Amino acid sequence: MRSGLFRISLTLVATALASTAIAFADTAPGIETTPIPNNAKPDWSSMSFMVGTWQCTSQSSRRASPAKSTQTNTMDSTGYWMVQKTIQPKLSWASAVSSVDMITYDKDQKRWVDVYTDDGGNYDVSFSPGWKGNTIVWTDAIFVPGPDIIATSPLTNVKVSDSKVTFSSSFTEKSGRKNTLTGSCTKS
Repeated sequence: MRSGLFRISLTLVATALASTAIAFADTAPGIETTPIPNNAKPDWSSMSFMVGTWQCTSQSSRRASPAKSTQTNTMDSTGYWMVQKTIQPKLSWASAVSSVDMITYDKDQKRWVDVYTDDGGNYDVSFSPGWKGNTIVWTDAIFVPGPDIIATSPLTNVKVSDSKVTFSSSFTEKSGRKNTLTGSCTKS
């Protein structure tokens, strides 16, 4: 008799557990199956003139001669990034430098972003709200002071035409001396 009651009790418990599990399964959230949407690709219409090869000259107020560089801008295969590769040959006062800027648009923050690295271990991230007329201003987000440079001003680019851009900035030395940097790039 005990074994019969025991079996009935086990059967009732098993049935109750199964019913609870089924009820819980119906109310428990399932595995998410909705795909994560891709970010919208940037609208490159204001920047598209930059694609191509540019010859650039820059002059620092603390140097006797200008620095020349070649800049090549291309779009990456995804359409999210403009890749800017710059080569500056060795100068009497500076080593040769190869750098890469990756430029994109952050739609959430509503700003252009430039991520810079070079073969000398230098890096930077700068932001811009975009073109205002023929001018775009880039502000350093993570300026890293150097051995003698303690501050920089934003970099201002002025579009003279689809094949010429001028730029200007300044930086402050540890001594307090302020220097200017000006230049231009011409599409070749």
